[in-house]
Amino acid sequence: MLTFLTILFLALLILGHEFGHFIAAKISGIQVDEFGVGYPPKIFSKKMGKTEYSLNLLPFGGFVRIHGDSDINLKDTKNPERSFHYQPFWKKAFVILSGVLINILIGWIAFSIVLGVGIPGGIFIENVIEGSPADLAGLRAGEIIENYSSTDEFLKYVEDHQGEEIVINDKKITPRINVPEGEGPLGVVVVPSGIEPVPFPNNIGVAFQSAMRMFGLIFVAIGSFLFGILSGNFEALSQFTGPVGVFNIVREAGGLGAIYLIQLLGIISLNLAVLNIIPFPALDGGRLLFISLQKIFGEKILNRKTEVIINVAGFLFLIALMILVTIRDIINL
Repeated sequence: MLTFLTILFLALLILGHEFGHFIAAKISGIQVDEFGVGYPPKIFSKKMGKTEYSLNLLPFGGFVRIHGDSDINLKDTKNPERSFHYQPFWKKAFVILSGVLINILIGWIAFSIVLGVGIPGGIFIENVIEGSPADLAGLRAGEIIENYSSTDEFLKYVEDHQGEEIVINDKKITPRINVPEGEGPLGVVVVPSGIEPVPFPNNIGVAFQSAMRMFGLIFVAIGSFLFGILSGNFEALSQFTGPVGVFNIVREAGGLGAIYLIQLLGIISLNLAVLNIIPFPALDGGRLLFISLQKIFGEKILNRKTEVIINVAGFLFLIALMILVTIRDIINL
């Protein structure tokens, strides 16, 4: 059941992004050829007006096919006046950015729910010192310490049992009697967790500020990661989690409770927003940059064929990167 819910929530994030492109195209009077839930092979479809709505077998999000958007030769476009390519710049930009805006909206809504409900108090591990008892026992940074509501309670328990075997998060560990300076008996740094509920409607404004701060932090982190990869620093891959890793993280959050899952999905949605707005070929940000350059320099220099070649190259690079990261995630399972 938890696995099903994990797939469902992740699929909804991707589907929400594609729905943003879909609804923006509809509002702008641009023809949408197909809006698909899931990925082919196709199970069922129904055409309403000019748009085919399809349900597909692979439940990993969805897609939208906008009229003329995939035509390499613009002469092949059947309905030019409602084709994406022939629209004014502002309509193109609106359609391209709407997927990102929906992901930001989802993140904002998720944060509003979390702040409105609050998160129960507890403690989590901020850092684990290499070679310490905690490290050797398998405790890792980011873990929530189970069965303790305050750091004082946890630290007192550890100090009272120095030299004795205790169990923390189902792991057997013996707190040290001879403690290295600044490390503590376990060799962990623990900090309190939990969020006090913020009354409605104040939670909405506070959530927006939190979402924007998170968006900025994620933008800097992902930008640094891509710069590192393009500079040949492939060690940066160790900081990146692919689909398999994200799936496992979401499952773990779901196991802690619904509110933790909602919080994590809000963060993932903001990650998707940032990832797509980065000006890299095949991503929304790359497409926005390209149509901006076309607006400035004209299509004779940056024509449709050039756009397709650049986007295909960028897409292949991202697929290769995703395969490498997925292989690493599977090895680390």
